[in-house]
Formats: sequence, C-alpha cells, structure tokens
Amino acid sequence: MPEYFKIQIETWRYHDGTAYIEFIDGTLTRQVTHVGERWLSSRRDHDEDVGPLLTDQPLQPGEFDEEDCITVSEFEVAWNRAIAHEDAS
Repeated sequence: MPEYFKIQIETWRYHDGTAYIEFIDGTLTRQVTHVGERWLSSRRDHDEDVGPLLTDQPLQPGEFDEEDCITVSEFEVAWNRAIAHEDAS
C-alpha cells in the first residue's frame, strides 16, 4: 500500500528544505528534495550540497505525524517538478 509524506529537512550544508517521500509496502521507493530553487529526485543517489537523495530506511510505525501525510497527487506534482527541473539542467 503506498503512503506519502512531506517533511521539513536540513541538508548536509545546513540549508532548510522539504522532502516528499513515497513508501510502498513500507519500502522507500521515491523521494523529492526541494531546497531553495532546487528540485531534486531520487533518480540520482546523492547531491554534493544536499546529501543522499533517497534514504535506505524502511517506514517505521509512528515515524511520521498525521500532518506529514500527503496525497499521491501532491507527491506526483513534486516528482514531476523535480524531473522537469533536472531534465532542464
């Protein structure tokens, strides 16, 4: 069953950002990281300024709050924006 979350993060270089995360059956499958003007997808493993673009940790019960939950549509908008941003670079 897919589950989607949006959380505030801090990058390796101490910049604030947002991560959009997709889990399917408890396994992290895709992630979008938005920092400033940058939109990054988990199609790449790592970004020098941000760090890992897909964590390797499975979903843990109680890991996210109810307000962290988002819809598949909200995730897909972020995913498509990241893909477009990367493909334009």
